[in-house]
Amino acid sequence: MTRNSRRPAEAGFTLIELLLALIVAAEVIVAAAMAFDFSNQAAAVQTQVTDMQQSLRIVQHDIARLVRMAGRGGLPAGIRPELEFDPSDTIPDLLGMAIEVRNNVTGTAESDRRIARGVANSPVALEGTDILTVRGCFINPLYALDPETLVLDDPALPTAATLVIKSESVIKIPQPLRPFCEELDAAGSGTLLLASSEGRAVYGVGLITQDDCPGGAANPDLVNLQLDLTVNSPLNPDQSSDPLVRDRRFPPRMEALTACLLEEYRYFVQELHDDPADPTSPLRPRLARARFEPGTELPYGGDAQNYALPLADGIIDLQVALGFDTGYPRDEANTSIPGAIDDDTDFLNGSNDEVIYEAPVFANRNLDDWLYNHPDDVNAQGKALSPRWRVHDFDGRAGLEVQLYHVRVTTIARTNRADRTYQAPDFDPVVGRDYVEDHDYDTAPANAFKSLENRKFRRRALTTIIDPRNL
Repeated sequence: MTRNSRRPAEAGFTLIELLLALIVAAEVIVAAAMAFDFSNQAAAVQTQVTDMQQSLRIVQHDIARLVRMAGRGGLPAGIRPELEFDPSDTIPDLLGMAIEVRNNVTGTAESDRRIARGVANSPVALEGTDILTVRGCFINPLYALDPETLVLDDPALPTAATLVIKSESVIKIPQPLRPFCEELDAAGSGTLLLASSEGRAVYGVGLITQDDCPGGAANPDLVNLQLDLTVNSPLNPDQSSDPLVRDRRFPPRMEALTACLLEEYRYFVQELHDDPADPTSPLRPRLARARFEPGTELPYGGDAQNYALPLADGIIDLQVALGFDTGYPRDEANTSIPGAIDDDTDFLNGSNDEVIYEAPVFANRNLDDWLYNHPDDVNAQGKALSPRWRVHDFDGRAGLEVQLYHVRVTTIARTNRADRTYQAPDFDPVVGRDYVEDHDYDTAPANAFKSLENRKFRRRALTTIIDPRNL
């Protein structure tokens, strides 16, 4: 009997099957890689956007904190937007006391864009941005005084004084003096703001030239101070009844009710480049805060590093608008716009002003209650010459000084890196009008941010309306 035996077929894949499997696997790997790359790019973009938004929140919080406290200690607003700073003047004109705005700074780096006006090599603000100055007693306590402890060298024309601050007020409330002494020790000197009980117009500013603060952590029972009342004259009240005559000096025969250490800060967008030696290299601006000796162009404590303390990178614009109770909103026929303060029909019956008006149409915003929200608010030299920013004209308040109610701060940030697949929209959503407050992004040099390259950066704007509590 013959057995018919066969060799069984060998198990496995054919070449075609193997190629198909490799193709499918490659497609899966490519798809996974593309998904991973997309997810990675999205995560990177989201991280940059998050950092940008955090930068906006940081700067807005810092600015709002100080603006809300502006004037604390008795320094008035004293806004004078029609003036021009001239460092050669014996008493330079300031644009404001507690709050000062240098609007849309322009020109060469040696001109108004210097954060310290007239000081070469001080940091430069990005052209077209605003510089916001805030003054007041922010850090240290406000000390109650016995009026008899301020002794003027000449009551009628004081130039120097002595003062005693006690650790307990006249009504027996404790007021520790250690923070006061620590601040003096850190800076080497200090500027004192003294306020009277007679009203906000009666205040004085002087430089502390000598103190008897103890060293270390001691909390003294009292501190004796010697004051020079002439050094900070730009911040002292005007003693002349003639508006054309500048006579800023310490008030005569003053009896001080409170005292505190005065501070001055300036916020600005610092112009920085990838290559510091090449101004044509890509911009890398940041928002910085400078601290000054009040009423001067000198850095706090004599330290030049206080000219620019960085707060956040990627901030490309700082714009400030001021809301007044002007009563001046008009249309082209010089009739009152509905909603204006002078339409408050019950004002003469004792009610407060109820509206800080902003025109809904941009073209009319040169007629409303907000200064620096329209390019026609100022002339070609940047001065707001209209009297509406100083005094009222309607019945019941004619000739009285207008009050500053709101400070509106807008900051614009952009991401640190460009996104080649993205194009940012215009700064203003209205077609044909690209303004942020009164900053025109359709004209040079701001229109550089609308170039194809710069529109690949994502950007955000954040606006805060702040009510100063002490003005």
